[in-house]
Amino acid sequence: MTLLQPMAILLLPIIAVPFLLKSHQGQMYSWLDIVPSDRFSEIANLTVKTITALLLLSLVLALASPQGASKQEQKIGKGAQTVLVIDRSVSMDHPFAGQVTGGRAAEIKSAAARRLITAFIDSRPDDMMGVVGFTNSALYGMKITANRDAIHAAINAATGPALNQTNIGAGITQAVTLFDNIQSSGSRAVILLSDGAGKLSPRVKYKISHQLAEKKLNLYWIVLREPDDISIFSKENYTEEQAPDSINLDRFFKSLKLKYKAFEADNPTTLESALREINAKEKNMIQYSVTIPGHDYSRDLIVIALALSLLILLVKNLRIH
Repeated sequence: MTLLQPMAILLLPIIAVPFLLKSHQGQMYSWLDIVPSDRFSEIANLTVKTITALLLLSLVLALASPQGASKQEQKIGKGAQTVLVIDRSVSMDHPFAGQVTGGRAAEIKSAAARRLITAFIDSRPDDMMGVVGFTNSALYGMKITANRDAIHAAINAATGPALNQTNIGAGITQAVTLFDNIQSSGSRAVILLSDGAGKLSPRVKYKISHQLAEKKLNLYWIVLREPDDISIFSKENYTEEQAPDSINLDRFFKSLKLKYKAFEADNPTTLESALREINAKEKNMIQYSVTIPGHDYSRDLIVIALALSLLILLVKNLRIH
């Protein structure tokens, strides 16, 4: 058993208070020899003090938050180990390039990404997922875990606005490191979600290619198009110097010896379609361990304290005046 708040144990001396305080209720006598002997009342008084001390003990132990030992449980499912790499630049708060508003406020890219990624996560209960955000640098979100509450919280944080920069290289390299301390099981993938691309230095390109190949990771890139952006699927021939950053990045990803696919989304529907296709591709047998937290004894102690309080209240109302 572990105490989550061990400092609360310092309050234990408070349980002696009922035995130290003397009651001044009843009659006053000038000579103790004329007081009749009342063994039953003495026992009742000691019992009430003991119950009160036990009540205080239960409250102090509840404040210390005793927790039972946690255990590891092996699970087998159908899914993947996935890291979501999400762009947090301020441009993610702009509407989609191809969104038709019909006079209504358009859904911004970050809000649509949050909504659809949440649905994507909920549709894959056996997945283990991690989250990384990036702007001018990588922003650690959540390690690879099966804890859905933690993943949802990381997604909410990663889809908020940040700086007006897009350092994709930092985001990908940070994402790959999340696979370092986790045993490989089934499919492993990095899903990059961004509305732009930056230039990658030769050093970063080498690092990305080496890390992705070493860990045998699949790579997906969903491009959320900005107005007037050139499509990465453009048939026009560009030299490396003339090509937009997004096309050069797509060419670099294609040159890697790994499973890679790019998608373009200019509205929430096409983004949902891209996630649906990834969902269909990344479903293999997966084995992983889940930490089952130990029993929380605080609630039991609170219930005991409540029962003792009711008992004291009952005894107080049984007094004979």
